[in-house]
Amino acid sequence: GSSVSAGIPTAWDMIWDFKRTIYCSENRKPISYCQDLSNPTTRSIIQSYFNSKKAFPPFGFETEYAQFFESLFANEADRRRYIELLVSNAKPSYGHLVLASLFKLDKIRLVWTTNFDRTIEDAAIPILGGSGKLVTVNLDNANVASQAINEGRWPILVKLHGDYQSTRLKNTSEELKKQDAVLVDTFVESCRRYGLAVMGYSGRDKSIIDALQRTV
Repeated sequence: GSSVSAGIPTAWDMIWDFKRTIYCSENRKPISYCQDLSNPTTRSIIQSYFNSKKAFPPFGFETEYAQFFESLFANEADRRRYIELLVSNAKPSYGHLVLASLFKLDKIRLVWTTNFDRTIEDAAIPILGGSGKLVTVNLDNANVASQAINEGRWPILVKLHGDYQSTRLKNTSEELKKQDAVLVDTFVESCRRYGLAVMGYSGRDKSIIDALQRTV
C-alpha cells in the first residue's frame, strides 16, 4: 500500500495498461477508446479480446504481468524506460517514512523488496541523515548483501528484481524463472537466521516462492 500512496501504479494497474495498449494497437483504436480502466465494461471488452487469443495467459494467471510486459516491450531498455517513467516522480508515502524511522530506531535492520523504485531510499535520506546511512543492494552489486549482513552494517535494503536504473532487471517470464543465485542464497540464509515478516507481496513470482520454501 505504501507504493500506491507514493503514486506508483501496482502490478495490477500495469497489467491493465499493457492490455489496453495492445488491444487498441491490434484493433486500430485510439487509447481514448478505452480511457477509463476502472469501468467494468471497458475491462470486459478488453479481456474478452485476450480470452480469444491463445498467445496470452488466462485472466488472473500468475504470469500475466511478465508475459504482457514482454509482449509490449520486447527490448530490456524499453522496459526500463517504461518503469522509469512510472516511478521517477514518486514521493515517499507515510508508510515509507515510518519504515525509515524504524531503521533509525534499529527496530528494522533488513528489508527485501521486489520493487524497482527508490521511495525507501528517498524517505531514508532526511531521517537517517544521508544516503550513505542505508546500504542498498540490487542486481548490479549482489555480493554486497552478504557482506553487509555478516558485518552488521545495518540498515540494509535489498532489491531482488533490481533498481529501475539497474543494468539488469527482472520482469519477463524468462528472467523471473530464476533469481540471482547470490541474492537467493543470502535471502534464504537471512530468513533462517532472523525470520521474515511479509507485507504487501502478491506472490506472483514463483522463483521468490521457491526461495521461501527453501527456508523451512
